[in-house]
Amino acid sequence: MQSMTAFAAETVETELGRLSCEIKSVNQRFLDITIKCPDFLRTAEHELRKTIETNLARGKVLVFINFYPNDQVALTEMKVNHALLSQLQSCVADINDTLGTTESLQLPHFMRWPDVIIQEPADTSQLQTAALALINQTITALLASRKREGAAMQAVLADKLKQLKKITADIRTFVPAINQQLVDKMKARLADLDIEAQPERFEQELAIQLQKVDIAEELDRLDAHVAEFERMLTLSEPSGRRMDFLMQELNREANTIGSKSAAMTTSNASIDLKVVIEQMREQIQNIE
Repeated sequence: MQSMTAFAAETVETELGRLSCEIKSVNQRFLDITIKCPDFLRTAEHELRKTIETNLARGKVLVFINFYPNDQVALTEMKVNHALLSQLQSCVADINDTLGTTESLQLPHFMRWPDVIIQEPADTSQLQTAALALINQTITALLASRKREGAAMQAVLADKLKQLKKITADIRTFVPAINQQLVDKMKARLADLDIEAQPERFEQELAIQLQKVDIAEELDRLDAHVAEFERMLTLSEPSGRRMDFLMQELNREANTIGSKSAAMTTSNASIDLKVVIEQMREQIQNIE
Protein backbone atom coordinates (compact mmCIF):
# COMPACT_ATOMS: atom_id res chain seq x y z
CA MET A 1 0.00 0.00 0.00
CA GLN A 2 1.27 3.44 -0.95
CA SER A 3 0.23 6.96 -0.10
CA MET A 4 -0.22 9.48 -2.90
CA THR A 5 1.31 12.25 -0.78
CA ALA A 6 5.11 12.35 -0.80
CA PHE A 7 8.16 14.46 -1.63
CA ALA A 8 11.66 13.59 -2.79
CA ALA A 9 14.69 15.61 -3.94
CA GLU A 10 18.00 14.44 -5.40
CA THR A 11 21.03 16.07 -7.08
CA VAL A 12 23.86 14.87 -9.29
CA GLU A 13 27.11 16.49 -10.37
CA THR A 14 28.17 16.26 -14.04
CA GLU A 15 31.12 17.61 -16.00
CA LEU A 16 28.90 20.43 -17.25
CA GLY A 17 27.29 21.34 -13.94
CA ARG A 18 24.84 20.27 -11.25
CA LEU A 19 21.40 18.81 -11.94
CA SER A 20 18.69 18.83 -9.28
CA CYS A 21 15.32 17.09 -9.32
CA GLU A 22 12.37 17.56 -6.99
CA ILE A 23 9.18 15.49 -7.20
CA LYS A 24 6.06 16.27 -5.22
CA SER A 25 2.92 14.14 -5.37
CA VAL A 26 -0.49 14.77 -3.85
CA ASN A 27 -3.80 12.93 -4.00
CA GLN A 28 -5.63 12.97 -7.32
CA ARG A 29 -8.24 10.69 -8.83
CA PHE A 30 -6.08 9.97 -11.88
CA LEU A 31 -2.39 10.34 -12.76
CA ASP A 32 -1.63 13.97 -13.64
CA ILE A 33 2.02 14.79 -14.43
CA THR A 34 3.51 18.28 -14.74
CA ILE A 35 7.19 18.60 -15.67
CA LYS A 36 9.14 21.85 -15.46
CA CYS A 37 12.64 21.54 -16.84
CA PRO A 38 15.31 23.50 -18.80
CA ASP A 39 14.82 23.87 -22.55
CA PHE A 40 17.63 21.46 -23.41
CA LEU A 41 15.64 18.67 -21.71
CA ARG A 42 12.44 19.23 -23.70
CA THR A 43 13.39 16.53 -26.18
CA ALA A 44 13.76 14.07 -23.28
CA GLU A 45 10.48 15.06 -21.61
CA HIS A 46 8.61 12.16 -23.21
CA GLU A 47 11.07 9.67 -21.72
CA LEU A 48 10.82 11.40 -18.35
CA ARG A 49 7.02 11.15 -18.46
CA LYS A 50 7.13 7.46 -19.42
CA THR A 51 9.45 6.74 -16.50
CA ILE A 52 6.99 8.33 -14.07
CA GLU A 53 3.98 6.54 -15.59
CA THR A 54 5.77 3.21 -15.21
CA ASN A 55 6.19 3.70 -11.47
CA LEU A 56 3.12 5.67 -10.39
CA ALA A 57 -0.56 4.89 -10.95
CA ARG A 58 -2.43 7.79 -9.37
CA GLY A 59 -1.82 11.28 -8.00
CA LYS A 60 -0.95 14.77 -9.12
CA VAL A 61 2.81 14.68 -9.71
CA LEU A 62 4.90 17.85 -9.98
CA VAL A 63 8.46 17.45 -11.29
CA PHE A 64 11.00 20.29 -11.11
CA ILE A 65 14.38 19.80 -12.82
CA ASN A 66 16.99 22.56 -12.59
CA PHE A 67 20.48 22.84 -14.07
CA TYR A 68 23.26 24.93 -12.57
CA PRO A 69 26.12 25.08 -15.15
CA ASN A 70 29.78 25.39 -14.32
CA ASP A 71 31.50 28.76 -14.91
CA GLN A 72 33.19 27.55 -18.09
CA VAL A 73 30.16 25.84 -19.62
CA ALA A 74 27.95 27.29 -22.36
CA LEU A 75 24.89 25.46 -23.59
CA THR A 76 24.93 27.30 -26.93
CA GLU A 77 27.59 27.67 -29.63
CA MET A 78 27.86 31.01 -31.45
CA LYS A 79 29.07 31.18 -35.08
CA VAL A 80 29.46 33.92 -37.66
CA ASN A 81 27.27 33.67 -40.76
CA HIS A 82 30.05 34.41 -43.27
CA ALA A 83 27.76 34.15 -46.28
CA LEU A 84 25.38 36.79 -44.92
CA LEU A 85 28.29 39.00 -43.86
CA SER A 86 29.72 38.92 -47.41
CA GLN A 87 26.34 39.81 -48.86
CA LEU A 88 26.05 42.80 -46.52
CA GLN A 89 29.49 44.05 -47.51
CA SER A 90 28.63 43.63 -51.19
CA CYS A 91 25.37 45.54 -50.72
CA VAL A 92 27.20 48.43 -49.01
CA ALA A 93 29.68 48.60 -51.91
CA ASP A 94 26.86 48.64 -54.51
CA ILE A 95 25.04 51.42 -52.65
CA ASN A 96 28.23 53.52 -52.48
CA ASP A 97 28.83 53.02 -56.22
CA THR A 98 25.26 54.00 -57.04
CA LEU A 99 25.13 57.06 -54.79
CA GLY A 100 28.75 58.06 -55.16
CA THR A 101 29.32 57.85 -51.42
CA THR A 102 31.96 56.28 -49.23
CA GLU A 103 29.87 55.20 -46.28
CA SER A 104 30.61 51.94 -44.47
CA LEU A 105 29.00 49.73 -41.86
CA GLN A 106 30.77 49.57 -38.51
CA LEU A 107 31.16 46.47 -36.38
CA PRO A 108 28.17 47.27 -34.11
CA HIS A 109 25.96 47.49 -37.20
CA PHE A 110 27.01 44.03 -38.34
CA MET A 111 26.56 42.58 -34.84
CA ARG A 112 22.98 43.87 -34.62
CA TRP A 113 22.01 42.58 -38.03
CA PRO A 114 19.65 39.56 -37.70
CA ASP A 115 21.25 36.17 -38.23
CA VAL A 116 24.81 37.47 -38.60
CA ILE A 117 25.58 35.71 -35.31
CA ILE A 118 24.08 32.21 -35.29
CA GLN A 119 23.33 30.46 -31.99
CA GLU A 120 23.28 26.68 -32.13
CA PRO A 121 22.49 24.46 -29.13
CA ALA A 122 25.46 22.57 -27.77
CA ASP A 123 25.46 18.79 -27.43
CA THR A 124 23.44 18.11 -24.27
CA SER A 125 23.04 14.36 -24.68
CA GLN A 126 25.22 13.83 -21.60
CA LEU A 127 22.91 16.03 -19.55
CA GLN A 128 19.82 14.25 -20.88
CA THR A 129 21.25 10.88 -19.89
CA ALA A 130 22.16 12.22 -16.46
CA ALA A 131 18.66 13.73 -16.06
CA LEU A 132 16.98 10.39 -16.84
CA ALA A 133 19.17 8.63 -14.30
CA LEU A 134 18.50 11.39 -11.76
CA ILE A 135 14.73 11.21 -12.15
CA ASN A 136 14.87 7.42 -11.69
CA GLN A 137 16.85 7.97 -8.48
CA THR A 138 14.34 10.59 -7.30
CA ILE A 139 11.37 8.36 -8.12
CA THR A 140 12.97 5.57 -6.07
CA ALA A 141 13.21 7.97 -3.12
CA LEU A 142 9.63 9.14 -3.74
CA LEU A 143 8.31 5.56 -3.78
CA ALA A 144 10.13 4.83 -0.52
CA SER A 145 8.46 7.89 1.03
CA ARG A 146 5.04 6.86 -0.31
CA LYS A 147 5.49 3.35 1.06
CA ARG A 148 6.50 4.63 4.50
CA GLU A 149 3.43 6.83 4.71
CA GLY A 150 1.33 4.02 3.25
CA ALA A 151 2.50 1.68 6.01
CA ALA A 152 1.45 4.24 8.63
CA MET A 153 -1.95 4.60 6.97
CA GLN A 154 -2.28 0.82 6.79
CA ALA A 155 -1.83 0.61 10.57
CA VAL A 156 -4.48 3.30 11.10
CA LEU A 157 -6.96 1.57 8.79
CA ALA A 158 -6.33 -1.81 10.43
CA ASP A 159 -7.17 -0.24 13.79
CA LYS A 160 -10.35 1.30 12.34
CA LEU A 161 -11.39 -2.10 10.98
CA LYS A 162 -11.02 -3.56 14.47
CA GLN A 163 -13.34 -0.84 15.73
CA LEU A 164 -15.90 -1.66 13.02
CA LYS A 165 -15.77 -5.36 13.92
CA LYS A 166 -16.25 -4.59 17.60
CA ILE A 167 -19.22 -2.29 16.96
CA THR A 168 -20.78 -4.89 14.65
CA ALA A 169 -20.29 -7.61 17.26
CA ASP A 170 -21.84 -5.37 19.93
CA ILE A 171 -24.90 -4.76 17.74
CA ARG A 172 -25.36 -8.51 17.36
CA THR A 173 -25.50 -8.82 21.15
CA PHE A 174 -28.16 -6.10 21.29
CA VAL A 175 -30.54 -7.83 18.85
CA PRO A 176 -32.06 -10.54 21.17
CA ALA A 177 -32.85 -8.01 23.90
CA ILE A 178 -34.32 -5.57 21.36
CA ASN A 179 -36.52 -8.28 19.90
CA GLN A 180 -37.68 -9.29 23.38
CA GLN A 181 -38.46 -5.64 24.17
CA LEU A 182 -40.60 -5.49 21.05
CA VAL A 183 -42.52 -8.62 22.13
CA ASP A 184 -43.06 -7.24 25.62
CA LYS A 185 -44.18 -3.90 24.22
CA MET A 186 -46.79 -5.53 21.97
CA LYS A 187 -48.09 -7.66 24.85
CA ALA A 188 -48.27 -4.62 27.12
CA ARG A 189 -50.18 -2.69 24.48
CA LEU A 190 -52.72 -5.50 24.15
CA ALA A 191 -53.06 -5.65 27.92
CA ASP A 192 -53.67 -1.89 28.10
CA LEU A 193 -56.39 -2.22 25.48
CA ASP A 194 -57.85 -5.21 27.32
CA ILE A 195 -57.97 -7.21 24.11
CA GLU A 196 -57.53 -10.94 23.92
CA ALA A 197 -55.73 -11.53 20.65
CA GLN A 198 -55.68 -14.84 18.84
CA PRO A 199 -52.26 -16.50 19.26
CA GLU A 200 -51.90 -17.06 15.50
CA ARG A 201 -52.76 -13.46 14.71
CA PHE A 202 -50.42 -12.17 17.42
CA GLU A 203 -47.53 -14.26 16.13
CA GLN A 204 -48.20 -13.11 12.57
CA GLU A 205 -48.15 -9.43 13.57
CA LEU A 206 -45.08 -10.00 15.73
CA ALA A 207 -43.25 -11.58 12.79
CA ILE A 208 -44.08 -8.57 10.62
CA GLN A 209 -42.75 -6.13 13.22
CA LEU A 210 -39.60 -8.19 13.81
CA GLN A 211 -38.97 -8.34 10.08
CA LYS A 212 -39.13 -4.55 9.85
CA VAL A 213 -36.32 -4.16 12.40
CA ASP A 214 -34.28 -7.19 11.33
CA ILE A 215 -30.68 -6.15 10.57
CA ALA A 216 -29.07 -9.58 10.26
CA GLU A 217 -28.40 -9.13 6.52
CA GLU A 218 -26.86 -5.71 7.04
CA LEU A 219 -24.56 -7.06 9.76
CA ASP A 220 -23.54 -9.97 7.53
CA ARG A 221 -22.71 -7.59 4.69
CA LEU A 222 -20.74 -5.40 7.07
CA ASP A 223 -18.67 -8.41 8.09
CA ALA A 224 -18.11 -9.32 4.42
CA HIS A 225 -17.01 -5.80 3.51
CA VAL A 226 -14.64 -5.63 6.48
CA ALA A 227 -13.12 -8.99 5.51
CA GLU A 228 -12.60 -7.76 1.93
CA PHE A 229 -11.02 -4.57 3.22
CA GLU A 230 -8.63 -6.56 5.39
CA ARG A 231 -7.63 -8.55 2.31
CA MET A 232 -6.94 -5.37 0.34
CA LEU A 233 -4.66 -4.07 3.07
CA THR A 234 -2.27 -6.91 2.24
CA LEU A 235 -2.17 -6.21 -1.52
CA SER A 236 0.85 -4.56 -3.15
CA GLU A 237 -0.97 -3.17 -6.22
CA PRO A 238 -2.91 0.12 -6.10
CA SER A 239 -6.31 -0.41 -4.43
CA GLY A 240 -7.39 3.07 -3.37
CA ARG A 241 -10.34 3.23 -5.77
CA ARG A 242 -11.69 -0.13 -4.66
CA MET A 243 -11.35 0.91 -1.03
CA ASP A 244 -13.28 4.08 -1.76
CA PHE A 245 -16.08 2.00 -3.29
CA LEU A 246 -16.15 -0.24 -0.20
CA MET A 247 -16.49 2.87 1.95
CA GLN A 248 -19.70 3.70 0.11
CA GLU A 249 -21.02 0.18 0.74
CA LEU A 250 -20.08 0.29 4.44
CA ASN A 251 -21.78 3.66 4.83
CA ARG A 252 -24.91 2.34 3.11
CA GLU A 253 -25.15 -0.58 5.56
CA ALA A 254 -24.60 1.74 8.54
CA ASN A 255 -27.40 4.03 7.32
CA THR A 256 -29.76 1.08 6.89
CA ILE A 257 -29.00 -0.16 10.41
CA GLY A 258 -29.79 3.30 11.73
CA SER A 259 -33.06 3.56 9.80
CA LYS A 260 -34.19 0.13 11.06
CA SER A 261 -33.17 0.84 14.64
CA ALA A 262 -35.81 0.01 17.26
CA ALA A 263 -33.69 1.05 20.26
CA MET A 264 -31.22 3.73 21.26
CA THR A 265 -28.45 1.16 21.55
CA THR A 266 -28.53 0.34 17.83
CA SER A 267 -29.09 4.01 16.90
CA ASN A 268 -25.97 5.04 18.80
CA ALA A 269 -24.05 2.08 17.37
CA SER A 270 -24.98 3.08 13.81
CA ILE A 271 -23.68 6.59 14.50
CA ASP A 272 -20.44 5.10 15.83
CA LEU A 273 -20.17 3.05 12.64
CA LYS A 274 -20.57 6.12 10.45
CA VAL A 275 -18.00 8.08 12.45
CA VAL A 276 -15.38 5.34 12.00
CA ILE A 277 -16.27 4.93 8.31
CA GLU A 278 -15.86 8.67 7.71
CA GLN A 279 -12.46 8.60 9.45
CA MET A 280 -11.43 5.75 7.15
CA ARG A 281 -12.68 7.61 4.09
CA GLU A 282 -10.46 10.58 4.92
CA GLN A 283 -7.43 8.30 5.06
CA ILE A 284 -8.33 6.48 1.85
CA GLN A 285 -8.36 9.74 -0.15
CA ASN A 286 -4.54 9.62 0.02
CA ILE A 287 -4.12 5.95 -0.91
CA GLU A 288 -2.92 5.15 -4.41
